[in-house]
Amino acid sequence: MKVCLPVLGDSALKKELLANDFYKAQHYAIYDMLDKSTTIFSLADTDAIYLSMSEIKKLGIGIVITPNLRPMAAKILFDNEIEVYKASASLVEENISLLKRSLLKDFTESMIENKGGCSSDGCSSCSSSCN
Repeated sequence: MKVCLPVLGDSALKKELLANDFYKAQHYAIYDMLDKSTTIFSLADTDAIYLSMSEIKKLGIGIVITPNLRPMAAKILFDNEIEVYKASASLVEENISLLKRSLLKDFTESMIENKGGCSSDGCSSCSSSCN
């Protein structure tokens, strides 16, 4: 099983620090639970503007850990049976450790960014009806 976490970049400390938003991230740490290794996936290496469900499946990702989750991203991940956990630390390694010890909380509907808090660009890539 592979775990995906949004990170700030692909160099030095940036690949260890979580980005605040799964949807808006440009880099992702992909941790393989079997061989205990981490690789960095960068949208700069693709033609994509976000990490698509087809890419998630192709990479073998079954778990996402993120500080924040937008409503449409939550719907897509949940509909595709991807486990989503709320990050409890700012570092990739700490969150992986917490996951292994079953100390991370599942994202729930009440934890997902509410529609009332959508910004004008918050739903630009979906058909959601944010007001």
